[in-house]
Amino acid sequence: MNSFQPVSIVRPLEVLLVDDDEIFLDFTAYELEQLGCAVTAVNDPEAALRILRERDFDAVITDWQMPVIDGIELVRRAREDIGPDRFRYVVLTTARADATTARAALVAGADDVLFKPLDRLQLELTVASVRRTVALQRRLHRHNRHLVTAHRKTREAYRRIEADIAAAAALHRGLLPRAQPTDRVDFAWSYMPASNLGGDSIGLVTLRGGATLFFVIDVRGHGIPAALASFHVHHRLIQLSPENAGDLTSAIGQLNDEMAGQPGDTYCTLLCGIIAPDGRTAEIVRAGHPQPMILNAGTVAPLDIQGNFPLGWFSGIQFTAQTVALAPDACLAVYSDGVTDCTDEAGNSLGAAGLETLLAQATGGDLHELISLVEAQMHALRGRRDFDDDVSMLLIRSHQNGGIHN
Repeated sequence: MNSFQPVSIVRPLEVLLVDDDEIFLDFTAYELEQLGCAVTAVNDPEAALRILRERDFDAVITDWQMPVIDGIELVRRAREDIGPDRFRYVVLTTARADATTARAALVAGADDVLFKPLDRLQLELTVASVRRTVALQRRLHRHNRHLVTAHRKTREAYRRIEADIAAAAALHRGLLPRAQPTDRVDFAWSYMPASNLGGDSIGLVTLRGGATLFFVIDVRGHGIPAALASFHVHHRLIQLSPENAGDLTSAIGQLNDEMAGQPGDTYCTLLCGIIAPDGRTAEIVRAGHPQPMILNAGTVAPLDIQGNFPLGWFSGIQFTAQTVALAPDACLAVYSDGVTDCTDEAGNSLGAAGLETLLAQATGGDLHELISLVEAQMHALRGRRDFDDDVSMLLIRSHQNGGIHN
């Protein structure tokens, strides 16, 4: 029974042989061809250099003593002409068989030395060494090409990911409140994510009946997963658009069940409220979020809003909306814990007390100036370090003659 036997095809070694002795040149060329080499034999070293500039060779075997250009000079030029990413095996032949000659050849840039008259075994060993070196070099080139290709593809993928993240970050920032002619409140906000994409989100919208829906969301974690969850909660709240206390608690309960039903352990804290169209009352729900603060008549104090579990911890939770009356010239400050947990290099956090002190410096003033003051303090604490957590804050003041009080 005949069986197919694969044949291993070995590419001949391309060898440039240079010697001004025609007899030695013919003999050595013949021996090299018998050993599987494709030989270009040249008796003129200047012609050899021209050929080297036009063609590539795996190896150059050159005599040392030749007129005009000797083997040492030819070796030097052969090394100069080849690029840094290509290897060329260079062998010097000489009749001076001594250690000093061999060392001088190696210092000049030769990889090996053959002593005349050439011994067949010596030539075989040299060719075998060239073949192994060339095989390793070719393998290295293949690996390098694969690495270059892989690196290029990785960079292209990374650029695409960066572009996608930048687009997602821009989309996320596009959710942040913008002043509208229909607004019945003055507001200012700060949003500083710990990375390109954050898990915090701020919302404020005037509803159809004239009420104002506002909220601050803080999803557990950072990056893309947190941003996606925050994006979802933000859009769902806008989509549900609760206009009274009953609608508000129902909407937040629905969002809680949706998050609890998702795989994984994603959850978020939330403070959400509705300011009545007349600007005199607000209904507020707090789900695991820090207590909001009230700025009024030169004082700052936390509001005592009854809290509940964060959204996504347990399904079936009943949330309660607490009614807050509005008073003149007051401002409501809603913030994520990234504000109060912000630390300096020594690990000291701002804390709720520090935030109260900071807000007290500008009570009753311009809301945007107050936000700038908070942001400056955050940056002063962190210095050149990135934020450990997303930082977000919303300041609200109603258009009625005042703001909010307990």
